[in-house]
Amino acid sequence: MKKAILKGTCLLGALACALPAFADSYNYATFVPPQAANNTIALQPAFDRIAEETDGEVEINLLAGGQLLGGADMLAGVRDGIADLGFVIPVYAPSELPNSVVISDMMPYGADPVAVAGAALETQLLDCPQCQKDFTDNNLVFLGGHVPTPYRLLCRNDVTSMADLRGLRMRGGSGAMARTAEALGGTPVNMSAGDMYEALERGQLDCVVGPIAWLRQYSLGEVIGSVLGEPLGVLGGLGLVTWNVDSWEGLSEEDRQVVLKEMPGIVARATILGYMADDNEVRAQYEDKVKFNDSVPEIREALDTINAEALPGIVEAAAARNATDPEAIAKAYLENLKRWQVISQEQVKGDPEALARVLWEEIYSKVDL
Repeated sequence: MKKAILKGTCLLGALACALPAFADSYNYATFVPPQAANNTIALQPAFDRIAEETDGEVEINLLAGGQLLGGADMLAGVRDGIADLGFVIPVYAPSELPNSVVISDMMPYGADPVAVAGAALETQLLDCPQCQKDFTDNNLVFLGGHVPTPYRLLCRNDVTSMADLRGLRMRGGSGAMARTAEALGGTPVNMSAGDMYEALERGQLDCVVGPIAWLRQYSLGEVIGSVLGEPLGVLGGLGLVTWNVDSWEGLSEEDRQVVLKEMPGIVARATILGYMADDNEVRAQYEDKVKFNDSVPEIREALDTINAEALPGIVEAAAARNATDPEAIAKAYLENLKRWQVISQEQVKGDPEALARVLWEEIYSKVDL
């Protein structure tokens, strides 16, 4: 954390000078490219408002594209104060965040990004004290994050059948997706998002499990030949805004509330105006360059079977990570998901302002950090 003089007056001839007012300048680290909607649509407007609402006393500098920390280094970097806050992804640190990863591993059960966003945040922030303890034990404060659209298989070559999937090297990014890749006949590959493009380009990777928006966000459209349209699920539990405890506690109570009140808007904009809007736009952009295989019934049937049998494997993997009562976390998530599916359909209806409002009412107004 740096100190910067923002304002201070000393009039010539005056008997006394006003003391200079100092502003805290905080560095936010993300591995996501600068042009991504997470940064341009969700975070930067919020950071601008935080500066305005605190009269310039809290300034957050957005350092994107891995300038400061990569995805794999993020947890340790924010924990140790290399960055004051950053984008921490629990599945990149399953040993440090064993309980929180359960929420991410529930990915196969959600298809509506809005419902998954609400269910994941409610579970993490209100129903899972051991999930919050994961972060505080690592000198972190989890404030929340968005969700992407349903993950799909983005592959170098054309994939139209189960036979085409056999032996393909697939980057999944989470335990649930690694298990899905394996069940489909592929070989799971553990790799950070920043390394996907080069691995695909060099032929070290055959497919990436990710949203259509990644074709543009990570420039994967240049090295991807086909997209398997059958949805694999929506990834929740992302720590888009995760603070170093010392930096967070350095804020006044009033300034912490200002930051907290920006969280629903960050989540809503990144989810709806970012990923959900990007999916349609990016597909149109790459329609002539990438083949979209929207429906492959035999793969859909295989996925339905895999998902129906997934829960015991999720719980078993969590127990192996020494998660505390993973069954309870999974149960809370599924109950919250059912409720948020109704909220999504009846209250949000794709409106980011409505999502921000209901996130505040249902979750953030009840959070004490």
